[in-house]
Amino acid sequence: MHSWRDDLDFHKPKIDTIILTCITDPTTVVTALTKGDINFINRYYSPTLESLIELKGNPEITIKSRPSSRTYFISTAYWKEPFSGSDGIHLRKAINYALDREEIVTGAFFGYATPATDTMLLSPLLPDAPECCYKGYDYNISKAKQILSDAGWKDMNGDSILEKNGKSLRDLDLVITSDSGTNAGLTWMKDVALIVQSQLKNVGINVKIRTLESSAFAEATKNGDFDLRLQYTQYQPTTFQLKIFNSSLILYGNSSYANENNTLENIAYKAGIGISEKVRDQNICQACNILYEDAGTIPLVHPMEYTVMSSKVKGYEFGNGNGYLEHAEECWIDA
Repeated sequence: MHSWRDDLDFHKPKIDTIILTCITDPTTVVTALTKGDINFINRYYSPTLESLIELKGNPEITIKSRPSSRTYFISTAYWKEPFSGSDGIHLRKAINYALDREEIVTGAFFGYATPATDTMLLSPLLPDAPECCYKGYDYNISKAKQILSDAGWKDMNGDSILEKNGKSLRDLDLVITSDSGTNAGLTWMKDVALIVQSQLKNVGINVKIRTLESSAFAEATKNGDFDLRLQYTQYQPTTFQLKIFNSSLILYGNSSYANENNTLENIAYKAGIGISEKVRDQNICQACNILYEDAGTIPLVHPMEYTVMSSKVKGYEFGNGNGYLEHAEECWIDA
């Protein structure tokens, strides 16, 4: 009798023993790898991006990487000036055009990311994201300046900072967190914020970076105490990622964006309960179109996944899908 098991390639693993060692500090885990105390670092505890520069030149270390389906982006305080209403749409569009994401990839991620000019949130690598969502904003500083000028933002006193109706684009509050958690975590935020600050200065927008501990960052998010905030998507299906636009599902604070007639929230909800793939995709496409037309988010990059190991480790391949599940059954140590 034929069984589904007959179609699977069951065989003895090429490695006899796996010893799990818990090292939560990113610097310590790199030292352990270079000294030969460990052979492999699980992706969940990946070293910091900075450490990859030194490791990349070490012939005894192998770094494997691949694009991920996550997106790092900026959300804005769309409920208050200067990001509310039609003025807010123009300002977000200008910011989207003003950001050189290639420079962010190089300067903040050392090449371990790709520019998010192909989306407003959903990565094209998500298997359930429809093609209608694959559109975003390219780098075009001339267009950014033109949008700001057409919207009435001018340098009124020669300080290179734009003003309109007596209000200035000086000291826009960009909040980030210094908490890196138990792994390489959020250390990218500082470098990204500095590059964003520098690039927006070129179009007359002055950004003030405010670095908070994790609890204070959560409190600022809850209270809406920011103008701009760095965010990121998780390894989740498309409809789950759209939940950040549904205020009823947000544990604290506001949704990442809501349009003026609040249709985005309803559409995101409908996408999650769609009774068929067609209905689901129709709602997802509507949501993506609103995000594009309103520049509801400011996408930055798609980070890459990377795994670091001793060059003695052979046979490693990334597992199917996303996340941190490793496939060690085909690996072996070349003594």
